[in-house]
Amino acid sequence: MMGMLTRLIAKLFVAALFGLVMSGSVFAHAGEHHSQNCFVDVGDTRLRLSGYQFQPGLENEHFCRVFPELGQIIIAVEPLEEGLENRQIALELLELSSWIDWLSNAEKAFAVIKQQPAKQFGAGLVSIQQTIGQRGVYALRVIMQDDAGHLRHQYFVFLVGVP
Repeated sequence: MMGMLTRLIAKLFVAALFGLVMSGSVFAHAGEHHSQNCFVDVGDTRLRLSGYQFQPGLENEHFCRVFPELGQIIIAVEPLEEGLENRQIALELLELSSWIDWLSNAEKAFAVIKQQPAKQFGAGLVSIQQTIGQRGVYALRVIMQDDAGHLRHQYFVFLVGVP
């Protein structure tokens, strides 16, 4: 009984922290649900994120922080400024694997479920797709090289399967 109460309190605490962390600097704020104005800053570069699902009725919708259905999702990343065509960018799709680690180190709380190797922006769009079969908290890790040659990364947290 005491163990169940402790777990319930821990889950409530984590849920409260989740709200705080999503608005923090490590997990950048990124616009509204169904919005084409979803952004993430990686170093000094601002990128637009567009999320898509292809279930009936959702084909023409753009998603940001909440993907309402399970199934295939695609997240496309594009630069907002000119001159980044030769810049390398890599994407990783992550799933929250430990609510407990979320309390101490949010980066350790996520497990990689898919990696998109580094490639140049070229035509201006890089994407990652995955079929998600379980409701939960996920993240996109964007890794990009800045003008000085340093690798910068940013996390973008979102929910899948939450109508």
